[in-house]
Amino acid sequence: MLTRLIFRRFAANLSVGALTLTAVAVAPSVFAAGKMMMSSQRVTLMPLPPAQGAGLDKATGFADVDVKKGTVRFSMTLAPGTSLPKGTVLEGWLSTAGKSTASTADQKFGPAFGKKDLAMKSRAIPYALSTGVLRSRGKGVYSGTFKIANNLAPYGAVAITLESDGNAGNYDPRPGTPLLAGPIKAPMMKTAMMNR
Repeated sequence: MLTRLIFRRFAANLSVGALTLTAVAVAPSVFAAGKMMMSSQRVTLMPLPPAQGAGLDKATGFADVDVKKGTVRFSMTLAPGTSLPKGTVLEGWLSTAGKSTASTADQKFGPAFGKKDLAMKSRAIPYALSTGVLRSRGKGVYSGTFKIANNLAPYGAVAITLESDGNAGNYDPRPGTPLLAGPIKAPMMKTAMMNR
């Protein structure tokens, strides 16, 4: 079977919490006989402006995402001579990236949150799902893995945030300061949706 690699340049809106950003990335798409053959992808995470305020704007990272299998593996490397601010942790996120995934199809027996007005308001807010805290692997490298018993088709971006409350005690479960983010390629999501 003949396989060819096609590179496309695209812009994607990335959302983490209420913050929406635009990033440009080079995205490979693999096709064979006209069908997508790739089940996972490496997403390059790009630094976001808020990272500068924490002195982490030179950090680099990536996320290996398998939409169909519902897995994400994050890796972030701090620039030499930098460290996380005291009391903070890094957390990985999946985000709907500003696209609305809300529908009434899953509300057959009542509105989300049990209240119609709250359900309607929540549709305008991007949804972010925590993939957990990234752990230090030494030498400025942090990583984390995540698996869910569902596909990741509704999500359009991955991000790493800096949690200044350290995710300790009665911490805020919403995303903290976004440091790095990248788009999950749309063709991957379409393929996963077709294979549900």
